[in-house]
Amino acid sequence: MRNILSFLSVAALAALVGCGGGSNTVSTPSGPSGGNNVGFSTGSVKGNYVFSASGVYSNGNSFATAGVFTADGDGNVTAGVRDIYSDGGQKVQEESVTGTYNLTTDGRGQVTLKGSSGTAVYRFVMRSATEATFFQFSPSADTTGRFLLQSTVTSTALNGPATYVVRLDGEDSSTAPYGAVGALTITGSSVTGTVDQNDSGTFSAQLAASGSVASTPDTYGRGSMTLSIGGTSHTYDYYWVSSNEIELICTDGTLVYGYADLQQPSNAGTFAGGEVFSLSGYSATSGSTLAILETGLVTLDGAGTVTSGVEDYNVGGAYTGNASFGGSYVVPSSGRWTATVTAQATNMVGWQISSSQSVVLTYNSAGTLLETGTLRAQTSGLTTAGVSGNYAVDISGYNFDDPGDVESTASYSADGLGALTGTMDSQTPGYYNTNVAETGQYAISSTGRSTTTIAGAPFVLYAVDGTQGYLISSDPNRMYQGRMVQQPVQ
Repeated sequence: MRNILSFLSVAALAALVGCGGGSNTVSTPSGPSGGNNVGFSTGSVKGNYVFSASGVYSNGNSFATAGVFTADGDGNVTAGVRDIYSDGGQKVQEESVTGTYNLTTDGRGQVTLKGSSGTAVYRFVMRSATEATFFQFSPSADTTGRFLLQSTVTSTALNGPATYVVRLDGEDSSTAPYGAVGALTITGSSVTGTVDQNDSGTFSAQLAASGSVASTPDTYGRGSMTLSIGGTSHTYDYYWVSSNEIELICTDGTLVYGYADLQQPSNAGTFAGGEVFSLSGYSATSGSTLAILETGLVTLDGAGTVTSGVEDYNVGGAYTGNASFGGSYVVPSSGRWTATVTAQATNMVGWQISSSQSVVLTYNSAGTLLETGTLRAQTSGLTTAGVSGNYAVDISGYNFDDPGDVESTASYSADGLGALTGTMDSQTPGYYNTNVAETGQYAISSTGRSTTTIAGAPFVLYAVDGTQGYLISSDPNRMYQGRMVQQPVQ
C-alpha cells in the first residue's frame, strides 16, 4: 500500500464498510478491541520501529513523513524522531516524539505520536512481529504507511559495499508526478548506480546516479545523503532499518520519498512462470489526468515471451475486469528487465530485489502514463484450501458514490473453505469506523485470479501464494487497491 492516496489525490472507501460502526471524526477513537486470537499483545511491539507514510491533506497538499519511535513493550512510546515534508512548504526536521500504543490479540493496534508540530494517531495491523501497515486517524489528513522493526544501529551500518534496489515516488520540482526505480551501490560514503525515471510521463532510461552518504547513522539510524539522477541532485534523510532496507525522504523542498532494499543474488533464468503485479499512478486521457490502478498476472516463458497475461484495472472510475494481454520481455541483466505488453501498462521496466520480487515503473511512447508498483513470483498449484489462517489486510482508494479518501486495516481469518471472518478499522469521509465485525468469501482458482467479497464489497484477488495476495475492487465506483499478508501465529 504505497503512494495510492497521493496518486488518487482525493480518495474514499466509505462503501467498503457500509453503514456499520461509524463515529464522527470530532474525537479520536480509543484503541482497538475484539478480533480473532492470533496471539499478539501490547508486548509484541517492543524496540525501535522505522515508520514511513505518504498521503494528502484536506487542503490538497501532498505530504510524506518518516521517522523512528521507541516502544517499551508496555504501551509507551518513550522516545522517537520524525520528519514531515509537504508540497505546500511544510518542513519538520528531526522532531522529537513520544506517545502511547496498544494492541489486540489479532494484531490490530493504535499508536499515538506527539511532537511540537502536532499529534498523529495511526491505526495499524501487524503483518508479522516485525512489520505493520497503518493509516492515520485525522479529519484533515489521509495517510497510509508502514512501520518496520529496526535492527541494532552502528556507525558503520551503511558503509557497504552493498547494492540496493531503490523505488522513489512523489513529485518533481514543479509538483508534477514522478517515479523512479533503479540500483544504487554504497561503498563507504560513495553512492553510484543506474536509475530509470518517469517524470510526468517523460521516460528516461538508465540514467547515471551518483552521490554520497553525508552523515553516518545516529542512534535512531537517521542520517543524510545526496543523490543525483541524470544530473538532477537532491538531498535526503535516510532511516536505516536493517542491512536489508533503508527508508528515504527528500529534504530540499521536492516531495520525493521511497525505500531501498538490499539486492539479493538473482538467477536470470528463474524469471519465468507466473508473476503477480500491482501498480498505481496516472493516465492522461483526452486532456485529463486520471488516477489508474492495475492488478494482474503475467506468465513468462523464461526466454522473452509473455505467453499469457490477465489484469483488472480502473482508470478514473472506468473499470475493466479479466482483460487478457500478451507481449515480450528482456530477460534480466544485473537485475534489470524490461517488458512491452498489450495492456494498460504498455511498457514496464523493473529492477529485481531478488529473483522473486521486483520494483516496477511504467510508461508509454505517448508520454501519458506513469505508474509504480511491485511484481512478485507466483507459486503454482494454488487452491482455496491453501489460503488458510489469519491475514492482515490493508485497502485504500477512492469512492465515487460518496466522494473522499478512505483507508482501512483489518485482520481476517480464512477457514480454507472460502469463508472470511474478522474485524476492520477504517477512516471514511467524515467518520471513523472502528472494531467493525466483518465477513467475506473467497475462492482461489488455479491461475490465482479469484473473485472475493470483503466487507460487502466485490474484489478480485490475485494470489501470489498461500501467504499473500493483491486486491483490486471490481466495482467501478470504488477505486480500491490493497494487499493481504498471512499473520504468523505468535
